[in-house]
Amino acid sequence: MRKPFRAGGVAVGALAAALTAGAFAFAPASAAVSTATTVTSSKVPASIQPGTPLRAVGGVPNAATTSSAIAAITNLRALNWAGYAVSRGTTTFRFISAQFTVPTVDCTGVTAASGAWSGHWIGLDGFRPSSGTVEQVGVIAGCADATTPVYQAFWEMFPNQANSPTSIHIQPGDAVSLSVFYNRSTRQFTLTFSDTSTGQSFTRTRACPAHATCLRNSAEAISEAPSDGSTGDILPLANFNIAHYASVSITNTAGTHRGGLVSSFWNTSKFTQVAGNGTNFTTAGNPIAVNTRLDIPTSLTNKRTFNAQWQPANNG
Repeated sequence: MRKPFRAGGVAVGALAAALTAGAFAFAPASAAVSTATTVTSSKVPASIQPGTPLRAVGGVPNAATTSSAIAAITNLRALNWAGYAVSRGTTTFRFISAQFTVPTVDCTGVTAASGAWSGHWIGLDGFRPSSGTVEQVGVIAGCADATTPVYQAFWEMFPNQANSPTSIHIQPGDAVSLSVFYNRSTRQFTLTFSDTSTGQSFTRTRACPAHATCLRNSAEAISEAPSDGSTGDILPLANFNIAHYASVSITNTAGTHRGGLVSSFWNTSKFTQVAGNGTNFTTAGNPIAVNTRLDIPTSLTNKRTFNAQWQPANNG
């Protein structure tokens, strides 16, 4: 049986009470935010890490270094990711964008002390074994308990902690536009989130975190089970039903090649999230049998659009 979820050494079985008291909040970030409404602050625990590098099952293939066209999508398994990533030899990337629909979480049956969570994002880095960074923007959709759904926009420059603009309020069904851009002149990343359903938006411009190297050798559109930032444990995956990604667009650093998630200019990997031995847990906090499929991406439409689909085994 899994040990109680802990953040900084303190059990959080009484998570709902702590949330009500405002004990958890993302670190503030100073940047311009445009919003037309007054909204409440985030209820996502600060310990939730919504985007960390890939935890592959069985490793990832060596990136191709030839210039020939890529004919197939490589199917891979991961303990934390589901979705698509592109990468190719020494190719680096400067831009990825996508249209996204905020999913609806179902918190029925959530009894795990940590609650249950899902992260949905686009970004650069994190796929190749040499990459210890992720520059990303997206949405957290989770359950503090069986009756408390939580939705929050976020941006992250891992290994720095995820940040959340508390003046942005999102709801299930909102149409969202996401982008990550690297400026070679300033050596900074610009992460943009725009809720086109409400008109709310934010932009963050940051350099690569201190003592880190942002290689920009991959680009991704991912739904995942977040981790506990204190312990590194993968958290129970909330029932988000379906997360919809559309019109994914990618550009290499030189600006000479543009395409979708499938292109003759880069390799494409498709990830299915599966349970590891003692690694992934149901929304009741129980271990899931190894290799059980937990989050499955559909095939691509027009090389740019897909759904990530939560699997019922997460409630087993």
